[in-house]
Amino acid sequence: MGMREARTSNGWIAWREEGPLEPDASGDPVVLIMGLGASSRLWYRLLPWLAREHRVILFDNRGTGSSAPVRGRLTMSGLAADAVTVLDAAGIERAHIVGASMGGMIAQHLALDHRDRVRSLVLACTTPGGRSGAPPWRLLASAAVRPLLGSRRSFPLVAPSLYAAATLAGRADRVADDLDRRMADATSPLTLYAQLGAIALHDTRSRLAELDGLAVLVVHGLEDRLVPPARGRELAELIPGAHLELIPSCGHLLTTDAEDQTAAAILAHLKRRSVAGASAGSRSPGDRKPGRVRSPAQWRSAAT
Repeated sequence: MGMREARTSNGWIAWREEGPLEPDASGDPVVLIMGLGASSRLWYRLLPWLAREHRVILFDNRGTGSSAPVRGRLTMSGLAADAVTVLDAAGIERAHIVGASMGGMIAQHLALDHRDRVRSLVLACTTPGGRSGAPPWRLLASAAVRPLLGSRRSFPLVAPSLYAAATLAGRADRVADDLDRRMADATSPLTLYAQLGAIALHDTRSRLAELDGLAVLVVHGLEDRLVPPARGRELAELIPGAHLELIPSCGHLLTTDAEDQTAAAILAHLKRRSVAGASAGSRSPGDRKPGRVRSPAQWRSAAT
């Protein structure tokens, strides 16, 4: 399905939906929020898993993909408000929220500031923020030199922080697939700098207890060098009742290093939260447009 536009006071947010593909699926809505510098096209590995039984909503963060360019300072609360605008445009009252890396930070603010819009939360390879831990030097260096070298030449600087050792050594094809999509995004350096500014100010540690009663899954790779596993453990400990899933031989880009395990953990979480029939706030079965069935190859190659 093609991209649509959700209008805000600061421009448009591009979004689209896929699924459910299974005819008897409940179609519970799931919103995917991507991380630093990437558009929704980087969800290409997880999307086929979720769209079988769910109505999946994907959107391009401000300054990425087909959304409006960044025109000033970004904040996590502002990026979370963009997500709410997309929910409104899609006619969804409440949804399961899945956020990866910076997207997981946005998801935390969405749940904290707009709790009534969130059915459950999946926080992948992310952090509660604050000043603990060493700065992500490789990531910062890559963002700094990208305007001079371009994405393809600067990517090797950050790759060791993103992928597990086994992926870098033996699955170059998967890394190349990721890079091709990042190249297609052509995200502006201004977006990267603005997003890094929002990340630097992100700190939810004092508020996460407010999520008591909300079903939360924290997923983290044990070889994550960008956001160490200790930050994932801390995040899960700060959220009452959160479930922590640590995946071995997996770095920061969970679905590249450990696609099956990551998808299985998220699907199990969603299944536990599912209810029979249409979910609250989603379109009724009579209003829902049937999903288009695609082959795995079509899913992989489809451009957003």
